[in-house]
Amino acid sequence: MRSLLVLLLAFFNISLASIVFKPDKDIYKKGEKVCFYIENNTNSEVILPSSAPWVVFEGEKLLFAPIATQQIVKIQPKQKKKWCWNQKDFENNDIVSGEYTVRLTVFENGKRKFLTFKVKIEPNYSNAK
Repeated sequence: MRSLLVLLLAFFNISLASIVFKPDKDIYKKGEKVCFYIENNTNSEVILPSSAPWVVFEGEKLLFAPIATQQIVKIQPKQKKKWCWNQKDFENNDIVSGEYTVRLTVFENGKRKFLTFKVKIEPNYSNAK
């Protein structure tokens, strides 16, 4: 019975291990930095294809991709990496309020994966004129 319990615990620990990609919060005010992170909760390293392998979409339209060095970045188990987006588009214009998708490219066990989340940008009425 005890060995079955150990086996079940080992199974659930392995099956619950995952890569977390999410923002610090779900709703941001206009002008506020949108910060997000990847956390490697697996037992193997995760590879990033660049120093900032994330992009922002407005619907289907690519709105922003940071300039990043093309170097392999390794995220070890239990390690975290964080980035922030300043709510600007490719032309350095402020974005409008709405919903945006942030997508991260990672390689896990040699396979490319896209991790995404949606974030909402609300008007900042305290700055209204």
